[in-house]
Amino acid sequence: DSGTKTLNKTDTVKAFLHLNFFPYSAIDSAKSTIDSVTFTGSFSFSQPSGTYYIVIKNRNTIETWSKSGGETFTAGAIMNYDFTDAITKAYQTNLVQIDNLPVRFALFSGDINQDGIIDAADISTDENDILNAVSGYVSSDVTGDDYVDASDLSIIENNSINNVVVKKP
Repeated sequence: DSGTKTLNKTDTVKAFLHLNFFPYSAIDSAKSTIDSVTFTGSFSFSQPSGTYYIVIKNRNTIETWSKSGGETFTAGAIMNYDFTDAITKAYQTNLVQIDNLPVRFALFSGDINQDGIIDAADISTDENDILNAVSGYVSSDVTGDDYVDASDLSIIENNSINNVVVKKP
């Protein structure tokens, strides 16, 4: 919500640790609820210390990887990684700027079917859900207002036109 500078609701996000070398396999995952005001969540991993990519997935966003080379992870220590404060925090800058003051970035929304690209399939699903007056916590509600409507479709269409896809090593 650009007026309140908060999320419309809290949401569940899954974070993965991936090896920082080919084949970049996922080796651990954790789930957390992102606070709608602070944009933070706590994730607990059981991997040994090392350098890993952090990968974020949500019900309707493009899978987003941390910057090239990965992040240093120390087992048992608290690690803070903020995707919202710099576009360079995501692999190949795969974030969208959503605010100028303070400067803030977000994951791209609209990958309803979670196939790694925002395209006609996502648009079609959203259009069908609009026609059927779908509401509630559903993947086609990309604005998080509990209603699938033209505001969701607009975001999906814009991201489709801009060829938004997963960017990973």
